[in-house]
Amino acid sequence: MRRSLCLAALALAVSSLACSKPAEEAQRSAPVAVAEPAAPPGVKRVDIAVNDSGFSPSTIDLKKGEPVVLRFTRTTTSECLKAIAIPDLKVEKDLPLNVPVEVAVTPEKEGKMVLQCWMAMIKATINVVGA
Repeated sequence: MRRSLCLAALALAVSSLACSKPAEEAQRSAPVAVAEPAAPPGVKRVDIAVNDSGFSPSTIDLKKGEPVVLRFTRTTTSECLKAIAIPDLKVEKDLPLNVPVEVAVTPEKEGKMVLQCWMAMIKATINVVGA
């Protein structure tokens, strides 16, 4: 009786390990989903393609004090464009390949700002006008 109880416990332990192992392996090998923050209702969204030509559009017009979500999608393998910076807004953001990345900003002063790659070699212009 004791031996059959031990065998039953051993079988149960082995079966539970066998059942959980494929799930764990599947979980490790499954692609990681990145949660995309939704823009609040009424907030302007600007889509910006990041490709071999740089940023498109290369000029972005925004209004002073108006919240906006800049949505970057990098389709180039260029190391230079793997991250962006907007120094005037103190924004630095990694851009994974083929994954939309949203950056919420509210420009507080009028004028021109630079949107650039992390190496400051490829640039675009952000024009901020009065409300």
